[in-house]
Amino acid sequence: MHASHERPPLPPGIRVDTVWVWLIVAVPWVLASTIFLFDIDVVFDALWVGDADAALAHVALHLGLLVASSLLTIALALLFASRDARRLRKVGVVRPFPWGFAAIAGIVYLIGRQVVLGKVTRAPIAPLAVSIALYVLWYSAFGVWAAVTVTNGLAGLGAAG
Repeated sequence: MHASHERPPLPPGIRVDTVWVWLIVAVPWVLASTIFLFDIDVVFDALWVGDADAALAHVALHLGLLVASSLLTIALALLFASRDARRLRKVGVVRPFPWGFAAIAGIVYLIGRQVVLGKVTRAPIAPLAVSIALYVLWYSAFGVWAAVTVTNGLAGLGAAG
């Protein structure tokens, strides 16, 4: 016989918000901000004087920083999600959402967590809502930054010519 797949409801008043879930919300954005360290002017200046090696070195340095911050983000998301899932089990959540999904993205874990908790209690939506808002804010800021950076870089090339 198969074990029951039901999740019994939690008693009223059980808190399911943890510091770990808020760290899952916040940490990726601190690390994602490393994209703003990329200075396209350095690349354009190096290319303008024919120093392709300097341009490639700057790009390679920044790519290395992005890879390192991505790996750190994944590692921290997994750590925080595993701690959150452990805490949820301690308060009585049967089969919390698998913390390994945080390796895909923290928001994947947050969505799954919200679905599972919605079956056993009235879970606060704040961590998921804040995470979605941060995605919108970050991608908006990134789009503006990228457009301004590239526009300024290309304008600098035109002025130098």
